[in-house]
Amino acid sequence: MKLFIPRSELKEALAGLAKVVNQRAPVPILSCVRLDAEGQAVRLTGTSIDQTATYEITVAEPVPAPVSVLIPLTELQSVLKTAQGPDIEIEPGKDSVTITATVAGQGIGRRVETPDLKDWPEMAVPAETKPVESGFLAILRQALTFASPDDSRPLLKAAFLDVEAKSGHRIVATDSRRMTVLPCGILPLAESVIVPSTKFLSWTKLEGETQIGAGKETFMLRCGPWTYSARTVEGVYPRWSQVVPAYGGDRTLELSEADAAMLIKALPGLPMYDNSQEAVVLRMEGNAVRVFSRQDSKSPESAIRLESSQHEGKGAFSIGLNREFFREALQAGFRHWEFQDAVSPLLGRLSKDD
Repeated sequence: MKLFIPRSELKEALAGLAKVVNQRAPVPILSCVRLDAEGQAVRLTGTSIDQTATYEITVAEPVPAPVSVLIPLTELQSVLKTAQGPDIEIEPGKDSVTITATVAGQGIGRRVETPDLKDWPEMAVPAETKPVESGFLAILRQALTFASPDDSRPLLKAAFLDVEAKSGHRIVATDSRRMTVLPCGILPLAESVIVPSTKFLSWTKLEGETQIGAGKETFMLRCGPWTYSARTVEGVYPRWSQVVPAYGGDRTLELSEADAAMLIKALPGLPMYDNSQEAVVLRMEGNAVRVFSRQDSKSPESAIRLESSQHEGKGAFSIGLNREFFREALQAGFRHWEFQDAVSPLLGRLSKDD
């Protein structure tokens, strides 16, 4: 029995599955993609135990009988590197699978040995999912930018989907040096969950109508042809609302869109101290707002003047910033900034009324 899978669909599937499957996994079976075919549906699944992704393809010709087989991800990727035809032909055998692709007008096949299907790990029970407002995935991806990258801090290498507030739910992320809270509409969750930061959830190619849900220790997402589940993070998330400062708006900076766009481009190119490569200084004085740095104590300042931004507050004011943190906040859309003094945290909002 032969399966004919559209090459474009297989390419899209492998791009996402590669973000879940560990090709260097200590257990070889976890470096494989599971193919299940029945009727006109072909499902490609990858797992790392803690997370699982499935891509479903509708094929033109119904499958005569259900079939399941494991194929190493690297073998499928290798075939796609040179394949040119519209379809990839997959023919499962007893202990192997033959993959054939068109190259230079000719069908080139390769035989690949397949692991025993009985060793495939048991999957988590799917949780019920319900639709979320459009833009949820973009907000989640943006929040994950501010999560910790440290594997030893799973509570912080995550996003907190907070559904406690009746006025609107929030997605929260922190790395202990900065924290971001983004509105996300009303989420269809019975209780708040901590979702791990993964390459798949940060993938910008996830598009389409989205549904989410949460079951016992599992977060579930459906988006277009994708179904994704991840083990939620255990523990109590920090009480983020208690650390948000209330400065009263005595000293503020309103960044224009033009100045914010210019800073996003220019900040990485400002000179850097050898012992403080990330530092820049934001200075507000008179009618001028500038961001500057210098290469060393003897070098002149290299300054960017923010021509169309406005600040309020008495006297001159300067504050040192981590340029990358500030840049990522600008990329997330934060334009209204409040300050207390040169050593207290900045408070950013999307707008003055946010």
